[in-house]
Amino acid sequence: MAARASVTLTDAAATPVNHVYAPVASAGDVLAYQDRTVTSVALGQNKLTLLQKVPTKQSRNYKFSWKLQCPTLEQTSPSTSTGIQPAPTLAYNNLATIELIFNERSTLQERKDILSMIRDLVDEAIVTNQAQDLEITY
Repeated sequence: MAARASVTLTDAAATPVNHVYAPVASAGDVLAYQDRTVTSVALGQNKLTLLQKVPTKQSRNYKFSWKLQCPTLEQTSPSTSTGIQPAPTLAYNNLATIELIFNERSTLQERKDILSMIRDLVDEAIVTNQAQDLEITY
């Protein structure tokens, strides 16, 4: 079993920056991580969560569901006569999910194959065009 530790993800800035997602409070089957380097305001911090389930009588599958949330805060300016900055609010939230479901009977090679193929899929031109240029596939 892997021990819980920080997760480091690199962005696509002109000078790439590593974002370290540190473990935070978790509940049940969900592990939570937070990147506190973007902003000190919790509402605007990037979040990474992992839902993990083991096989049961009802479902003979392992399930791993990763969710990455990258929020953007509204730009605010002092709006009171005292010049006090209003509390930040969420403008929008970009989100990505990866869900891996493996039957308990699956072989190591089958699991390696699907992991390799999902990595390739993310690098495919069609996915890149959708993510970067918002192109619709027809």
